[in-house]
Amino acid sequence: MKPKEENMKKKLIAVGLFCCLITQKSYALELSGITVEASKKSMVNDYTKILDTQTTTQYNLDTKAIKTFSGSNNSVFNAINIIPSVNAQGPDAYGNDETLRLRGIDSTKAGIININGVPTPNGPTGNLTSNVFDLENIQDISVYDGAIKPNIGFNSFGDFPGIIDLTIKKPSDKLDAIINQSFGSYDYSKSFVRLDSGNINGFRTFISSSLAYANKWKGDGNFVRKNVMFGLTKNFDNLLNFELYLGYNSDFHNTYLGLNYSQASNINKNYALDYNNNPNSPLYYNYNYVNTRDYFVLPSFTINTSNTSKLVLKPYYWSVRGHNYYTSNNSQFVQKFLYNSNIFGIVSSFDWDITKNYKISAGYWFHKQQMPGPPYAIENFVPKNNTLVFKQWGILADHSYHTINSPFINIEAKTKKIKVDAGLKYLMYKTAQINGYNTYGITTQDANQVISLAKKDQFETANAKLFRQYLPYIGINYQLNDYINLYANYGKSFQAPNFNLWPSFAQNKVVFEKKGITLQSLWDKYFKMTTADNFDIGLRYNNNNVYFYPTVFYSDVKNIGTYAPIKVNNNTIAEMPANTAKAKSYGFELAAGYTPFKDLLIFADYSYNRFYYTQNVSFMNNYYDVKGKQIINVPKNILKAGFTYKFDHFSFTPYFSYMSKRYGDLMHTQEVPSVFLANLNISYEQKNLWKLKEILFSLDFTNLLNRRYISAINAPDSNFSMYSQTTYQVGAPFSVVASLSVKF
Repeated sequence: MKPKEENMKKKLIAVGLFCCLITQKSYALELSGITVEASKKSMVNDYTKILDTQTTTQYNLDTKAIKTFSGSNNSVFNAINIIPSVNAQGPDAYGNDETLRLRGIDSTKAGIININGVPTPNGPTGNLTSNVFDLENIQDISVYDGAIKPNIGFNSFGDFPGIIDLTIKKPSDKLDAIINQSFGSYDYSKSFVRLDSGNINGFRTFISSSLAYANKWKGDGNFVRKNVMFGLTKNFDNLLNFELYLGYNSDFHNTYLGLNYSQASNINKNYALDYNNNPNSPLYYNYNYVNTRDYFVLPSFTINTSNTSKLVLKPYYWSVRGHNYYTSNNSQFVQKFLYNSNIFGIVSSFDWDITKNYKISAGYWFHKQQMPGPPYAIENFVPKNNTLVFKQWGILADHSYHTINSPFINIEAKTKKIKVDAGLKYLMYKTAQINGYNTYGITTQDANQVISLAKKDQFETANAKLFRQYLPYIGINYQLNDYINLYANYGKSFQAPNFNLWPSFAQNKVVFEKKGITLQSLWDKYFKMTTADNFDIGLRYNNNNVYFYPTVFYSDVKNIGTYAPIKVNNNTIAEMPANTAKAKSYGFELAAGYTPFKDLLIFADYSYNRFYYTQNVSFMNNYYDVKGKQIINVPKNILKAGFTYKFDHFSFTPYFSYMSKRYGDLMHTQEVPSVFLANLNISYEQKNLWKLKEILFSLDFTNLLNRRYISAINAPDSNFSMYSQTTYQVGAPFSVVASLSVKF
């Protein structure tokens, strides 16, 4: 099926606008993440939110930046894609099935998104979390790279290579109503409404709801997303600040077919290749979809114990329900993966301003979460007579919880020009115990009944494993003068071990059983926690019309997750994950901007990343010559640049991105060429128009040049990969979205 065509006239108009505009808008400064303390009257100050005095490498986006760079979708990944060393890619224009890499590390399913400082779901549904919150309800986004202070960044799958922290937009002090309506290419529509109560006897609340829909741009299928959120805040006589956020999000979307390398190499021929519309084929589009529901409860208690100290308690609860139907790698079966799981915990801290120049934050993080299930269930189906017929169980197992206990402390000391952060997080990470079942010959689909009938499989059993890690941090910031700050930091971070060693074993269990190899033996040898020693040195220069933020980084990574082909009698039987490789990463990041006159900001963000294996990879007596090779799917060079021009109430923001070549496999036999993309945002904003408090109209054009390119590479190289073979997604063609937002 060919891609659905767009109106050519719109394309020509969009390209003409892009070529004619020689000026741009200033949200890039927000992206650079620096807060300017001095009052300045240029666009540098208007759009910059850089934290000049921080000891971490941090980038911030406020609401204006989010609106401009999130483009036509609701994805957090896409919103931060303008930041150096961030690489977000996806198969469509609306944020479905996006992948994310920070400094080269696959973070798609790592759950590195925090919300108000607490964790969000990770694992198989980790990438879906980027769409759980309406961006209209997000006040700002902070991205931390490299070393992370002990009192921030709580994620059960780790804080390496960084953390994304979202701040919810609190209920307003005044009675407000916001209505936002968007329409776009491929029948895209999103309706959003938010009502704020204002101050009612000290209580402030909001409630919001949204509905989004679009067809796939190729093949059959669509996506439907529904969201409801409620917020409440109350201050009790300055003794207690209470916040509560409740939410529900449902996500249904048909997925896009992943191409193999041969197909991806001939992109002009296979650009429109997708799942078919034959219900007797495993590749039928309606046998390949995701259907999930997220529920969350996020209360927060800030108890003011004195004028200089407070106790902060942030409990959290998440429930994920749903499933994923997908065609297995060999296309023999359609598999159903059950997503059901619960997550709960608390982040608590005691914050004390000992003196004007000394602060201490000490706390404890407790976290429990289930793996998908219980039980962990993958069912195999075959298509027959226009429907799916149950064939057998792929995996069936029960398991315990993952549990984290982690005390932490951070001390901040500062003088007039120097600030120092030093602290420690002690991690006690206990993984779940796994008990697999032998389901051979059992044909019932009732998982609980199967467990009562089946016997535990001694080959598919793994004991809980306890990891202990000290995660120190030290950082210093020195103010050289009114315009320049220098900073440096060191910190150790972690990433959870690759749990996909178990599903990979289960899928190839017959072969391993014949050789007498148990899951426990692989668990003991290859199931290890990834750790990284991170060093950053940077400079922050910011005057009235120029900002310049270079950063040099280095990471020494141990037990990095990778996959290697396993051969028996010279035949590859599987690609198995193992946390045994060592790697190093060094590079350079730059965020820069210049305002030649009042209404123009030119910005550029660049990153260079040399990320390579420092030794050859071995697994089960198989050795692979990868020493010195760049890690899978890590481009060495990424450049993003553009400008913002303001004219009266209009803003014009054309911007482009360049990404150098990548490799999709361990041995560098699958090269993906570089890509250049261009986008454009045009907006009109007017306050106090008629009886309206604010009106905002925007047009977002993505892939202006209508390039055919490889976007996401789903490579089996990380601790969270669900893939045993690399697949490639093509990027969406030229798309347009028009949005109108009205505030009453």
